[in-house]
Amino acid sequence: MKLTSSGFKETAQIGELMSKMDDLNAEYVNSVSTELFQQQPFFLTVLLGYRLDLTHDELEEIMKIYFLVWEYFKAINNVPVKKVTEKEFEKVQTRHIEMLKYIEGEPDQQAKLNIYAHDIGKMKSKSLLAAVKFRYDTRPLLINMDGQTKTILFVGIKSFIECFEKN
Repeated sequence: MKLTSSGFKETAQIGELMSKMDDLNAEYVNSVSTELFQQQPFFLTVLLGYRLDLTHDELEEIMKIYFLVWEYFKAINNVPVKKVTEKEFEKVQTRHIEMLKYIEGEPDQQAKLNIYAHDIGKMKSKSLLAAVKFRYDTRPLLINMDGQTKTILFVGIKSFIECFEKN
């Protein structure tokens, strides 16, 4: 997997967005929530659905990641043009879940790595996915979160990234 010169530029932009996410205030959250409600309601619905399964602080960390994804695609791809549907999202998410189940049964560690590399290699937004993974690996609340919950959330985030890439 190679990072191109545009990938390096993307990384700088993502760094700025990540700093912005760390300084969220109520006005920004309300503004983006309204924007999402109008332009990507299913994306907002999934995020709000996590209220039932996460603590307030965990939800805030996941919200920052979702807002990072939204701001990234809003800036580069004009995401609001096409709404991500539940059907489209579930199709992508099911593919990821099936891949993870397959990998669980794969005894060869190198084969597992090759499958992951191939899957990520098809993505256009590698820098964004790396930023999401970085937050997962550095934010204490996410580090200490139950492994199954973290995986479910990550699969959902990656699925939305891929849905937005298609638009």
